[in-house]
Amino acid sequence: MQLGIPLPQTPDGRVYRYSPNEHAHPRHFVMGSRVEGFSLPEAMTPRMSHQPGVPETVCPYSGVVAPDNDFTHPDDLAAARKIVEHAARADMQEAIHGMFEDLGRKFSGSKSIKIKAGPRPVHKPVPRFVRSDLLRELICDECGRDYGVFAISLFCPDCGAPNIHLHFAREVMLVRDQVKLAHGLGEDQSELAYRLLGNAHEDVLTAFEATLKTVYLHKVAIRPAGSPDAKTVGNAFQNIGRGQQRFAEFDFDPYAVLSPAALAVLTLNIQKRHVIGHNLGVADAAFAEHAADSRARRDRAARRRRNPAIR
Repeated sequence: MQLGIPLPQTPDGRVYRYSPNEHAHPRHFVMGSRVEGFSLPEAMTPRMSHQPGVPETVCPYSGVVAPDNDFTHPDDLAAARKIVEHAARADMQEAIHGMFEDLGRKFSGSKSIKIKAGPRPVHKPVPRFVRSDLLRELICDECGRDYGVFAISLFCPDCGAPNIHLHFAREVMLVRDQVKLAHGLGEDQSELAYRLLGNAHEDVLTAFEATLKTVYLHKVAIRPAGSPDAKTVGNAFQNIGRGQQRFAEFDFDPYAVLSPAALAVLTLNIQKRHVIGHNLGVADAAFAEHAADSRARRDRAARRRRNPAIR
């Protein structure tokens, strides 16, 4: 006999999943159903790497593909055992009570033997396992799968499509909400508005850095065997030059599409993040120097646009 125990679900009806790849930090994620009304394409799209809906799962952090059962969380296996144990104990109590009831009926006419089974046992409630949904909720724009992750993920767990852009789009939405909230505050809350805007600015650069770092570490992880070991990343992606050096290992420049003026703005805003995050909003000498240098470069770029002969 085989028993099928449904996996515990989060309050929103998602199933807890756990990557079999021990290097895919943090390994935890949740999977829900395909969103209602989403029509799967007849064939896999160019961005898909895996047929959606088949009994296999893609690790959203590393891209490793394995059978669904390999993604079952150890805690869920323990929960299933508790449910089976509870059911078995209840069945044994019922069986023993039934045996004494039968004996009681058998000896009901006896004057010397009296057997009374007593009231039927009151069973303990079935174990319930409360789970909270994870932080970032996403819907794949290729296959419509609803899922949630605890850290930046790279792939849809159903169709394997690269989905890191969904993370960044969500960060953009949250930052816009912060800015909207700050602008809605009155004059008497100007300091709070400034702090909210500062936090929003810091979140932009944090998302920018984390996205580049996540992509770089994935590229390092899938390099052919025998490749040089990667040095500790640290805060390399808080600096444009060091970030370029990292991606140069893969013949790629993440800043290649930026104009000199846009690159100058990015440099200045990285320095602003330092002031907001580490100096309580007070501009120090280092920031003043970078700000002046950035303004000078923007001015040169503007003059070049007006007069291409200027170098």
